[in-house]
Amino acid sequence: MRLGNVFDDGRYEDDREEGKSVGLGAVLTIGAKSQDSSQDGAGSVELPESGNFLDIPLECVEVAGRSLLERLTERLVAIDVECATILVDARVSPRIPPFRDEYPNVSVKVVRDLYSAITQELADFSQKGIGHAFINSAEAYTETDLLDLFCFHREARQSVTGTSDKEGPLNLWVVDCARAQRGELEGFLRDALYDAGRDAAPRYFIREYVCRLLHPRDLRQLAADILRRSCVTGPSGRQIRPGVWMDDGADVHRRARIVAPAYVGRASKVKADALITRFSDIERECCVDSGTVVEDSSILANTSVGICLDLCHAVASGNKLWNLERDVLVEIADPSVMRFSSAPRKIAVPGGERIQALQQNVVLQKPQMPDTWQFDNNLIQE
Repeated sequence: MRLGNVFDDGRYEDDREEGKSVGLGAVLTIGAKSQDSSQDGAGSVELPESGNFLDIPLECVEVAGRSLLERLTERLVAIDVECATILVDARVSPRIPPFRDEYPNVSVKVVRDLYSAITQELADFSQKGIGHAFINSAEAYTETDLLDLFCFHREARQSVTGTSDKEGPLNLWVVDCARAQRGELEGFLRDALYDAGRDAAPRYFIREYVCRLLHPRDLRQLAADILRRSCVTGPSGRQIRPGVWMDDGADVHRRARIVAPAYVGRASKVKADALITRFSDIERECCVDSGTVVEDSSILANTSVGICLDLCHAVASGNKLWNLERDVLVEIADPSVMRFSSAPRKIAVPGGERIQALQQNVVLQKPQMPDTWQFDNNLIQE
């Protein structure tokens, strides 16, 4: 994005006359917590138990059809950033569900050290004529006006501008890319990325919707917020009745009941006499068997739930169930109760190639989708 006379006060015209770069870039990070937890000393942070639950970072988990990572990418593409890079810490599983749309200017890199990689990306942006960049840890989703944030950053005349909301600092910054070339930012980022007490950068206060995705209960809260339309981002697919969304290839039996608000994902199947209710979301390629009740729960991608079960206040993935009322993880041994319905389809870097992938770009591709809908005469209630 080139900012010239987009704004009325002429500031960016002045920058262009001075020969400064005024384009915008973005860096999204995945797995910064694993880097913090690997450091010795009092500042280390332990990885949450949810890492063992899903085997991928929560920001890569699809909720109502799209992950937080994809929703953040969509917001950046909407303001025409010239280049965006997703940096994945090599210590976490470098697997990302396929995006629904294709973004040619978005690339993925697997890196050993996120902080030095961020600094290198900013230096590369500067060489390409991109003067400023957003840095966003992908588990922190906000719906603030990014261009207004950029204006605040320019008016502050600082190398780094941080953000915060009523709960405290957020992992979203605007950075002057030219400063990164002189090595001034790496130390700041290493100290600040998960240090909520640091106040080195001026803060832009965010009043709009914010989601910090740190625990499986946050997945449920995000799903409920999306379905009740408490945020701008919405469910994928098509709203076939008020409050009921169904995605491409969803197959709901005519004797199944879907009580709004609810979401049924791509190529998922809800069988006879099943009930989906109370802000529940059934993600892609799932199966809810006959007579099963899903209440205030999320069934994550590629999960099959057996016959005549009650699934309440939980997050299910494969044969694992996180009960949110008791905050306990249960692993189901019987595949007739819960199991993976198929092997997850993800962009993956094979284990033997992880280090070689440090400089490798992976363009996110649009997945194949069925052309027709597969539902009719369902008992869908508002």
